[in-house]
Amino acid sequence: MTKEDETRPFSEVERASARGELPAGTLAGGYILEGFIARGGCGVVYAARHARSGRPAAVKVLSEAVAHSRRVVERFAREIEALRLISHPNIVEIYEVGELNNYQPFYVMERLEGQTLDALIRAETRLAPREALDLFEPICAALGAAHAAGIIHRDVKASNIFICSGKPRTVKLLDFGIAKLMGPEEGSTWLTTAGRMPGTPSIMAPEQILGGPIDARVDVYALGVLLHRMLVGRLPFHTHDMDEMVRKHLEEPPMPPSLRVPLPLELDAVVLRCMEKRRERRFGSVEELVRALREAIGEPASGTRGGPEPTQPAVGVYLEVRTRGGSDDLDDALAADIGQVLDMAESQLERAGFILASTTGNEVLGVRLLPAGADAERDERRAALRVAAALHEAVVRRAGADARVHVNVSVHADDVQVRPAAQPEILGGALMCAGEWAPAGEEPGVFATPSATAGLLGEELRPIRGA
Repeated sequence: MTKEDETRPFSEVERASARGELPAGTLAGGYILEGFIARGGCGVVYAARHARSGRPAAVKVLSEAVAHSRRVVERFAREIEALRLISHPNIVEIYEVGELNNYQPFYVMERLEGQTLDALIRAETRLAPREALDLFEPICAALGAAHAAGIIHRDVKASNIFICSGKPRTVKLLDFGIAKLMGPEEGSTWLTTAGRMPGTPSIMAPEQILGGPIDARVDVYALGVLLHRMLVGRLPFHTHDMDEMVRKHLEEPPMPPSLRVPLPLELDAVVLRCMEKRRERRFGSVEELVRALREAIGEPASGTRGGPEPTQPAVGVYLEVRTRGGSDDLDDALAADIGQVLDMAESQLERAGFILASTTGNEVLGVRLLPAGADAERDERRAALRVAAALHEAVVRRAGADARVHVNVSVHADDVQVRPAAQPEILGGALMCAGEWAPAGEEPGVFATPSATAGLLGEELRPIRGA
């Protein structure tokens, strides 16, 4: 065997090359690449640092595999142009633009640490109205600056919004890759090869889908979709069939958010006006939209914040429907069984005196406020566990159960934000973040967290898991 025949492990440079990535140490202008961060549709983002000052940055490089495509290069250039035209604290800052030695274009931007709004919503299920407003205002401020500079974003969605860690919390609007520059030819269109405007079908305004003339009100429509998801925890239209998704946006009125979760009717009016099919019926600007949202939530128009809503201890019973075997598309039998489970949960929890704090297409969260006094508080948690056990048994024994459906029932005690009223309104709080305390896998019985079972006797917990 010759030396050339001997096997050896691949070097990090070779592994990066095989993945289509640039190795650490590659120079992009004045910045040295340090490692891979993420890959998008046409570009790769790397962590980097300035060679002399040491300033951290992120470098987005157009993928070599698509660098020959005129349309992709134009999109990349459009993103750079849009970002350089706008200087705003809620839009990522560009440091440098250039080309690598093989003529791959790149740009250097500020490096962000934190998470996307999409990740936050997935973790918290849905956001309280005031938390939604806190995040929505900087998004609209960024869009207002873009619109003033003659730029329409056209892809305003939760995964394109970044929430930076640290205090004060900063929100950044990302990805201007399909942004359109408005000008004297504002009525002109830029179509894909399929004859439709580029974008994400689940958030697109009718005129954007049809490839007609567009203006800033396509972003207002997308903001309505985004606000619905922030408040409800899901998109207003949900289907895996893209043709059906398009039809819904073109023809079907969205369901008011308050029919899915307890929300003021004033918030329905804001979301539904954003999502009007005819753009002249929408808010004329993001500034007008923010003013209306403030009024709907009860915030002063001046922007002066009142204190947060008071918190109160509570116990929650959370039912989550999961489908097995890759059953993402609902046939009639599966949809009927899921609906049966959710109806049972809502009915039993309401009868037991729980406030339905969240109801979506696959979950129900019932909340009951806990009284003062250790004994009374413990009695309420004990009663909640009994309600959860009865609900779980009813679900397991339901008629016509579909084998593809599994149901988790969980119990947790924590704080909630409450707006006092004859029927208290649950606005947020740790208990509402079911993604943080509910089990990640399938549970065969009722699951209860230590906070739900504290101080209860072993015999009382016999049918409960996780205690």
